[in-house]
Order: sequence, then structure tokens, then C-alpha cells
Amino acid sequence: MLTNRITSLQNPRIKNLVRLKDGTHRRRQQKFVIEGSRELERALDCQWPIETLFFCPDLLKHDVSWACLHRCEECGVELVELTENALQKCAYRENPEGLLAVAPFRNSTLDLLTLKQPPFLLVVERVEKPGNIGALLRTADAAGVHAVLFCDPVTDLYNPNAIRASQGAFFSMPTVVTDSITARLWLEDKAVHMVATSPAADKVVWDTNLKGPLALIVGAEDSGLSEDWLNADIHAVTLPMEGVTDSLNVSVAAAVVLFEAVRQRRA
Repeated sequence: MLTNRITSLQNPRIKNLVRLKDGTHRRRQQKFVIEGSRELERALDCQWPIETLFFCPDLLKHDVSWACLHRCEECGVELVELTENALQKCAYRENPEGLLAVAPFRNSTLDLLTLKQPPFLLVVERVEKPGNIGALLRTADAAGVHAVLFCDPVTDLYNPNAIRASQGAFFSMPTVVTDSITARLWLEDKAVHMVATSPAADKVVWDTNLKGPLALIVGAEDSGLSEDWLNADIHAVTLPMEGVTDSLNVSVAAAVVLFEAVRQRRA
């Protein structure tokens, strides 16, 4: 195994790895860091291009970590060995596993999105918390959603917490970042039935037809969906709520509606 080795914390590549913890630098460079063996394994399984793998042998404690290292080597990925201090400085998590891979963004557009028939989509507007973004991707993957559209995002999709919370679905699920108006017009053009979740809706989700071409639309927990969606000709549904709680976590609400759609579509 032929690798470069970096020992200095002042090395420019170390400094740049640290910068990639910040969303501004990720967007500027169109690159992000994949941290951990499980995430790297999923990225490799999904054939996500890896540019460089930084690793620390002293921190590789599991067979899967070594397997990821060897897979990267076989794929021709640049390998750079770091000291333990250098890798810990660059890692986002506490107690890092010894693997940090640098990879490019996936810049997909609506025009490049290939729809299965009938389409089954999730639209996410202005959801803020990275953990919720990851959970939504994980839920969409489990429900068999074909793609997720992120409209007017206020949080970087490539945030390490979003990637970790997705349990690998970040790498397998087709995603497009766009704005709400563009997404709505595109869905109308494709004749996709749009169903939005709203606490103020009169119709319960169980009484709504979720078969056929479908896009489920969910918004931020604090402000809900924007007028771009609520003023459009779409169907709003709610979940029957008992007790003092008047809303659910956005990923939980999405899961309930998505799997109701799964139930109907299988039937």
C-alpha cells in the first residue's frame, strides 16, 4: 500500500479538512467529508466517487474499517495516512473511527431526475435540523420513495449530522435542491398529485387517496409550509391528534403518511 503520510497539524491539507466542517467552505469547494466506516461503506456500495481517504491505522479498530480502506485502495482512491492527533483535529465526531473521506457534491437537477412510474416523491421545505433531514432521507428510503426534493433549504444537506442520521440513505436516495415554486410547477407539469401535511387541514390522511403519482410535501415544524404550497391547488391532510400535543416531529409525521401511502399502493 503506497500512501502519503502527514504528521504536521499545520499541513495545508489538514487545515482544509478542518475547513470542510463548515458549510460555507463545503459549498464553496463543492466537497464534503464522509466520516466513519458505516457511512464510507454505504458510499462505496452506492458508487459515490471518493477523491481522497485520510486514515489513521492506530484508530482502525474494526474489520469493516480495514475493509473500507482496502476497497478504496482497489478503486484507486488517493490514500493519505495521518497521525492520531491530526485525524482527531479534523474529525467532526468525538472518538473518531480513523477514516475521513473527501468526496464531491452530487449536483442533480429536476431535469436530470428519472421518475419511476407511478412517481412516489417526498418534498421537504425549509426543514432546519440536520438530524431531521437525515431522518427524512432514512424514512423515504425505507418507504421506497423514488426521490426527495429539498426546497429552499436552510440547512446544508452535507452536514455530518444529516449524513449520520440518514443511516446511509444519503448516498442511495436521489435528491434535488431547488425552490418551492420551481418544484411545484415541475410537479404540475408531470401531473403528480400533491398532498401536503398541515395541522389546519380538515381531511384526515386515512381518508385520502395516496395511490398513483404522488408527492408528499412537508414543511418546517415551527412555521409549516409556505404560501407557495398552501395557496396552490394541492390537497392538505392532517393526522388525528389526541392529548395536549398539537404536532409531531416532521420526520415522524412524514413516516406516518408515507407508510399509509405504501399500504394503499400495495393494496
